[in-house]
Amino acid sequence: MSTDGYELVRLHNGAHSVRSLSHSETMHPGLGPEAEAEALYVNQLRLVERLSAHDGEFAIWDVGLGAAANALTVLRATREVSSSIRLISFEQTLEPLRFAFGHRSALGYFEGYEAVVNQLLSEHRIEFENDRQQVKWECLVGDFPSFLRQPDARALPKPHVVLFDPWSPAKNPAMWSAPLFADLFNLLDPARPCVLPTYSRSTMTRVALLLAGFWVGAGRAAGRKEQTTIAANAPVLIDEPLDQHWLERARRSPSAEPLCESVYRQAPLSPATWERLQRHPQFG
Repeated sequence: MSTDGYELVRLHNGAHSVRSLSHSETMHPGLGPEAEAEALYVNQLRLVERLSAHDGEFAIWDVGLGAAANALTVLRATREVSSSIRLISFEQTLEPLRFAFGHRSALGYFEGYEAVVNQLLSEHRIEFENDRQQVKWECLVGDFPSFLRQPDARALPKPHVVLFDPWSPAKNPAMWSAPLFADLFNLLDPARPCVLPTYSRSTMTRVALLLAGFWVGAGRAAGRKEQTTIAANAPVLIDEPLDQHWLERARRSPSAEPLCESVYRQAPLSPATWERLQRHPQFG
């Protein structure tokens, strides 16, 4: 079933997801939208526990809103925690969300949030009570790499969590470049621990995150991926940090040099990048 560049697909486990015809990629192809979001963003980050211990507003940047599975799964999983969430979603276009919302019965994860999503689509912002939780949710539509360099980006609340879920580096290289991760890291508050999980485990992505200043580790498995990636501005948030063995594998990899432009390519580490990696405190 396809409409306007997207189609509803049934995964091997029976769950439904959304596929982009232009990118030739399916969102959450392994476990399905809700199960993957629970694994990578709710359980891995121990969000319920973290919110329970948090005072004040908890800021989440949802980079790659897509069909809203990540955001809605986080809200559903944490709604019984008395808390205040500021959720800011970033997306190039709301068409994937419009398509998914039109097929909400098959996807399932919209249940109970139909009115919320409907207002988000029309007004790009909403404030509501999510059981015991107070939520302010807004969506910023546009080019994320460009936005990070605008003064408006510095006016946003600094995130405690970044849900990083754009299309893949091969299909959307601008969202996985070393300059983008550097710009994102520079917007974080050094005094506010922030963690960034993502589904990619590619060496070039991990190198780009390290060069930006993040501490980087192996993330939990998700569906067909035996490992994902988790990054943070504080080492205490990384359970399994990349070590010297990973560093040596990266040195031998034919695809480790991070992307510097909005063009996908594969290349081994340059001498300059290798030198910078060795100086990272994570490998000291």
